[in-house]
Amino acid sequence: MISSSSLSKLGLGVILFSVLFTSEIKSESCGTFISSWDRPITLVDNWQFRKGDNLDWRDESVEESFWVKRSVPDYGISKTENLTGYHWYRCSFLLPENFTTPAEPIAIQLGRIRDIDEFYLNGTLIDKTGNVLPKLDVDFQKVRIYSLPTHLLKAGNNTIAIRIYAATNLNGLKVAPVLDKERKLRQNLFTSEIFPMVCGYVFIFMGIYFLVGSIVRGRTGENFFFALFSIFIGFYVLLRTQHRNILFESFTWSYVVELLVLICLPPFFLNFLHQYLKVKRNLVLLCYEVFLGILFIITFFFRTPKSWILVIALFNYALPVALGLASYLFLKHGRQNIIKLRYILIGLGCLLPTILIDSLSALEIISFPGTIFLGFLLFLVMISIQLSNDMVLGLQNFMSQEKDLIQMERVKTGFLLNLSSEFKSGMEKIYIAIDKISRPNKAPATKSKSKAAVKALSPTEIIKKAEDHISYMSYMVEEALLLKKLEDKTYQPKFETFNVSELILTCVESIENHLGQKRKNTSIEVKPASLEIHQPPELLFAIIRNLVENAYIYTNIQTEVSIEFYQKDGFDYLVVTDEGLGLSQIEMETIFQKFVRGYKETKSEIPGAGIGLTLVQATANFLGGSVTLKSAEGMGAKFTVKFPEKGKKI
Repeated sequence: MISSSSLSKLGLGVILFSVLFTSEIKSESCGTFISSWDRPITLVDNWQFRKGDNLDWRDESVEESFWVKRSVPDYGISKTENLTGYHWYRCSFLLPENFTTPAEPIAIQLGRIRDIDEFYLNGTLIDKTGNVLPKLDVDFQKVRIYSLPTHLLKAGNNTIAIRIYAATNLNGLKVAPVLDKERKLRQNLFTSEIFPMVCGYVFIFMGIYFLVGSIVRGRTGENFFFALFSIFIGFYVLLRTQHRNILFESFTWSYVVELLVLICLPPFFLNFLHQYLKVKRNLVLLCYEVFLGILFIITFFFRTPKSWILVIALFNYALPVALGLASYLFLKHGRQNIIKLRYILIGLGCLLPTILIDSLSALEIISFPGTIFLGFLLFLVMISIQLSNDMVLGLQNFMSQEKDLIQMERVKTGFLLNLSSEFKSGMEKIYIAIDKISRPNKAPATKSKSKAAVKALSPTEIIKKAEDHISYMSYMVEEALLLKKLEDKTYQPKFETFNVSELILTCVESIENHLGQKRKNTSIEVKPASLEIHQPPELLFAIIRNLVENAYIYTNIQTEVSIEFYQKDGFDYLVVTDEGLGLSQIEMETIFQKFVRGYKETKSEIPGAGIGLTLVQATANFLGGSVTLKSAEGMGAKFTVKFPEKGKKI
């Protein structure tokens, strides 16, 4: 047990930490004198407040008889009056007589405001978020940071006025406004959201990983639904950050999508449990899914804060049904499957409290934002550990089977290991980029780091890097699905007329972005340069991507790579040549087989899935053509793909 003296020391430590931490922020009252912008200044006391609306209230001086004094934050539901509609806040600060223009731009951070606001400085409209007319357009998730134009700042008294329109009975300021250098305010905002943004991308990568694993291993049940669950959680987390402003121009649509994603999460998890435990779906689950389906459809047509509160309330009212179904499965099948469920139960124990806290925060009952990110992270990690253990046990069981089955399982395991390498590589690059942003002055650990790793990245470049890696993982998923359709003869081509040069350039740019290689010695020759063909573009893209990517990853960056495309005697020809390691005769005999890669140790260390050339051959055959390979050890490789000009021959 912890002694009372230990608790006292711990409490004293917390108090001292709080004092030291908060000493950097200077809390002041309205009317304060500001002599320096070296520290942030938080305006807490003596705010003037008034319900109603009059544009004259933006002026530097107003009749103060009907205004009341308030301290902020004062956000919530008023117990004495209905404040739905307009209400105003006013505050002033003093600058010295010898006031000079600040070296860096100054801004004010107002936090999140519900629902629409306009910000005035000395009677002039500076900026606003949302609109009341011609139609209601709200945004209650954006953190307001408004610049203070230096030409409007003056020696003596300066007045700020905030005009707020509340579409519901939730009103007021959630945080006390802060005056500081604009650069620091925006940097602090981004830094505060690094953790949830990293979590969002981790969840998406994790989902793609298990989605591909479900396709390769043929276990499309539990892995498939867990993958969807993880991917949707990733998007949900990203939408809960300022990342939504990058993904969507309209807050209304971003919030509708957020609600739609949230509605999908319980069915995905329940179906994951049913598939994982090999249990049939029951009538209660079907009715619950019908209810959520109806809620999903009507949410498309909801565009106002009041309707969104209704959706969240209905979702929360039905949430006990999902908890009851999950509890029923655990109680009925948990004892005989305790080994399979132990990590999932631990994850649920971490997640459920954060879901409750997040739901109450969404309804504005309490305010503990961000807790659900940690809950989701622990929950998904626990399930991943459980599924990974199941994979290991499955591989151990296969080892006792016949030799052919063992060999096939080893091949598939190799594919998953290669995929895991790609997953790990993408995560490491995202971590390096975000670490560089969060600690821009950190010196490189070694002299061998590339210039790309050392270069300071902007938030937009970080997001672009993450999206490039997600796009690459998506290519792998799409190509695995495409190969399966070609092998099952269920693929339905969509013929289009397109420019060959543009397609090749797009493909090469995608490969170079992913690999971080900007090769100057790659030649592209299309005859004629403006050649257009009528073929399924996704098939030709898959052929080019795999052949060119192999040429890049199996050669030194100084090696020449050549891409040619021309027509001759009624056929299209694609030729990809490199001067890399080359292949032996034995390798050439099996290189087009599924999951087979080069045998040399240097090649086994190169990332890849092992289905690229199989897909190239299957695609060429589908188009009525063929693919040939000429190579020798140390002499590079030349792939030639030939297919009829006007689609597949009959």
